[in-house]
Amino acid sequence: MRRFAPITALAAAMITPAAQAADAPGYHIVDRIPMTDGWWDYANIDPVHNLLFVTRGNGVFKLDLNSGLMDQRFIPGSEGRGVIMLPGGDKAIAVLAGNSSAIMFNTDDEGKVLHKFSLVQQSDSEVYEPTGKQVWLMGGHGQIAIIDPVKMEQTGSIEVGGELEFSQTDGRGRVFVNDVESASIIAIDARSRKVVGRWKMQGCEDPSGLAYAEQTDTLLSVCFNNMLKVLDARSGKELQTVAVGKGADAVIYDKTTRRVFIPSAYDGLLTVLQVDGPGDVRMIEQVPTQVGTRTGAIDPKTGTLYLPTARFGPFNKAGDVDPLPGTVQLLVMKPKS
Repeated sequence: MRRFAPITALAAAMITPAAQAADAPGYHIVDRIPMTDGWWDYANIDPVHNLLFVTRGNGVFKLDLNSGLMDQRFIPGSEGRGVIMLPGGDKAIAVLAGNSSAIMFNTDDEGKVLHKFSLVQQSDSEVYEPTGKQVWLMGGHGQIAIIDPVKMEQTGSIEVGGELEFSQTDGRGRVFVNDVESASIIAIDARSRKVVGRWKMQGCEDPSGLAYAEQTDTLLSVCFNNMLKVLDARSGKELQTVAVGKGADAVIYDKTTRRVFIPSAYDGLLTVLQVDGPGDVRMIEQVPTQVGTRTGAIDPKTGTLYLPTARFGPFNKAGDVDPLPGTVQLLVMKPKS
């Protein structure tokens, strides 16, 4: 998670969107759904039950995409960072950094807590690795905790160093995680639990969001300083650098359309990219969101985007900014075509 501290000049003016490609889908805001006050982090969609989860400063928010019903604190907790669905579609795990814990819960209306895992380090992301059927939790100080969601127990840990951020798996036995400290992607063999690559991204500052494009076997890592890096997921070879907005914190990949969505907080833009090949990722449009929009999720069935955002007040004593009361909301964006 990256706290958003807008520079006054950027917060006051929008960067002019780039020219649209001929096949631009025309994403635009169609709705704004109010949420309660406070911070948020990553969002995820449960495609089985058509639910949207957003991790919040006080736990996990849930939106039923069918009925529109919301539960503002579906899972109570502190400093929510992410939610992942588990196989079968009825269970999920939420990372709560404030409690240094991970919570397994039912995704039904009751949201029953099934187990609480206590962690040595605060985790910023998690990924389900299917070949070993384990959940990998990325610690902020370089330790990865590995848990068995069936036995509901921790089965081990790995020390890889660095400041671990978002993570992904290729589904074939490799786990990848961004290291903010070295601006690298760390590749790990899931079976041996050994690091098999540390791939430095040239010119990248503070990498956060990460996606895996299975059709091209590539990794898409966003850097704070206006760039997306495209790397070969086998060798770590850097294939391409693509310009995006400033202050991005997530890479949202739609494997159906092979589109990549990157919301950037400082300039209030959504950059939409098309993955045409391993080293052929091109911008097809940039459209306005609003300043502060940096994460989100896409409904794989409809192509609808849900992006948490807010308006912000002045800097506080810690040098951060807080969302203004009554302004936290979900932007709902759809394509025109």
